[in-house]
Amino acid sequence: MFGNGLKTIGVILCDVSSHYQEQVCHTISSYVQSAGYNVAYFTFYTCYGTQTRNGRGEANIIHLVPYEDLDAIIFCQDTLTNEEARNKTWEYIKNRCTCPVVTLRRDSGKYPCVLVNQKHSIEQIVYHFIDDHKLKRVAFLSGPFDHPDSIKRLNDYKDALANRGIPFDETLVFEGDFWHDRTKAAAQYFMMDLQDRPEAIVCANDYMAIDLSNELISEGFLIPDDIAISGFDDIWEASITMPPITTVAVPVAEMSCQALKLIEKMWNGEKIERVNYLDAEIKIRNSCGCETFSMQSMLAKRVRQVNEHNHILERVQINTYISIDLSDMDTVDGIEDKTRLLEYADNHVRSFFICLGEGRGSTYPKYRSSKTGFAKKSKAIGGGVLDGEKIDTKPFDTKQLLPPEATIEEPMVYYFFPLHNNQYSFGYFAISFEDVYSVDKAFQNWLAILGNALDMIRIKQKNHRLLRELNELYVHDALTGLYNRRGFDSASKELYDRAKEEKSTFVVFALDMDNLKIVNDRFGHMNGDLALKTIGAAMEAAARPEDVCARVGGDEYNVVGIGYDKDKAVAFIHAFQQYLDDFNESSELPYLVRASVGWHMMQPGEKERLEACVNKADASLYEFKRKKKEQKKDGVIREKESDE
Repeated sequence: MFGNGLKTIGVILCDVSSHYQEQVCHTISSYVQSAGYNVAYFTFYTCYGTQTRNGRGEANIIHLVPYEDLDAIIFCQDTLTNEEARNKTWEYIKNRCTCPVVTLRRDSGKYPCVLVNQKHSIEQIVYHFIDDHKLKRVAFLSGPFDHPDSIKRLNDYKDALANRGIPFDETLVFEGDFWHDRTKAAAQYFMMDLQDRPEAIVCANDYMAIDLSNELISEGFLIPDDIAISGFDDIWEASITMPPITTVAVPVAEMSCQALKLIEKMWNGEKIERVNYLDAEIKIRNSCGCETFSMQSMLAKRVRQVNEHNHILERVQINTYISIDLSDMDTVDGIEDKTRLLEYADNHVRSFFICLGEGRGSTYPKYRSSKTGFAKKSKAIGGGVLDGEKIDTKPFDTKQLLPPEATIEEPMVYYFFPLHNNQYSFGYFAISFEDVYSVDKAFQNWLAILGNALDMIRIKQKNHRLLRELNELYVHDALTGLYNRRGFDSASKELYDRAKEEKSTFVVFALDMDNLKIVNDRFGHMNGDLALKTIGAAMEAAARPEDVCARVGGDEYNVVGIGYDKDKAVAFIHAFQQYLDDFNESSELPYLVRASVGWHMMQPGEKERLEACVNKADASLYEFKRKKKEQKKDGVIREKESDE
């Protein structure tokens, strides 16, 4: 992969801006760069199902993974709470992978895994509340009851109560969602609805613990004076909230390193344990009632939090300007500059490629599909940026992930995100950062803006095409492709004005198909249409490129031109009639296609109006037809048809 001869590890996970995933990525990126491997992160943001159109577009990234070509895969399956995407990823891994596969924090039952030995972690926290703080009514804020981690942690909570001789009370358990949405209801339930309030609440993860603490404080309760709280996972925010949250620390860096070491052993053919455990660590902080934090440490973390918050606000503001800039674009040309990714030093961006699918059409985006997967070939719009410099690239096979021109000899670390608008995929975005940096919280917003801009450009291009087609229909005859009456009026006026300005001759030819009614009545309207198109083709063959040819009525035509003299006008009529003669000679149709022609020429300096010129050409045509009728020449039915 990536063309530099180094082994490439694929990492599949959701939302790299979250604390746990960010730690995983930083650890892996640091390890592989020192060990001499490439790494490709395949990631997206929507993790709670594909029932939404946007969710389907996001989860499409799992179909980009070149499962057959990777040298190893690390699957962070617990970050994909999108069950459909998780199951499809497992299907691909089982059916298409021949490389080592390692999972983090979740046992697949088949592949090697690195797990956190959290068997007694919740128990230790419950014991801490009961033994050290002498609390008896300890409640539990669970994740979704059917989630594997919720089940394990709830069982540990029950075991701890049993081991301390405290009966389990199901009214002290509330179902949360591992996120913020249920914590307000939990605060209401525990502190308002229950007649006998709990003394402590053990939360199944830190996100719920932090938000529950904030909810309770906003309602006037003191933490931990009125009620103690604990969490699980030790996300960074848990150490800087007020008060800091007592929690369970997951050894993310050690887990990630262990996964990489397992892969290296499998590459070397060494025997490994399928299930590998690392112990979790209890972090005792102030939310349980222990005075353990220093103000200096807290202030330092607060400064970092404020700086990160300000950075995100700045990025959101910049994204607003980017959105405004992109809204003016009619094509993708220059879109790589409008992203502003290289304008700000603190972006840490090293290289990036906006990879759009190759498809039909001449302008990008050429590919837009609601089907799963990506186009077979992709093109990096604008060539792409490599080490801060724009480069030229050619279309490439999508399974290569990057254009060959992006290859460098040193280890390559890239993140791959889907580019889409709702369920419609355009391609993907590949980005590489300096050192071990990864995306910030505002990056999801930036990606959505880029995806929306691509769809907006597509719609504009489609509207432009439709407008051109409507304009063509407005001024052109649908049957022959010539100008219609409306188009003729405008185009002939332009030539008329030009003739007067250049003091040139101006000629109008009036043509009329002979016996259209007979052809329609005897042989049907399809043959009538064929005859009408033949007249138009004869006119275009005889006319010059700058002349205006029009079908102005059912069987009535006009041609106008400038710079003609009498000989050229006669030559036009001869060429027109010769085309029809040649057609009739080679045609096996039971009828002949014939037409009458009249014409009028305005000499330089004459002051005839355009309408007068057309009328005089019509008068010439009618005179020609009258003479033909008197001579009774040029019937429409072939002789053999007439004899029958």
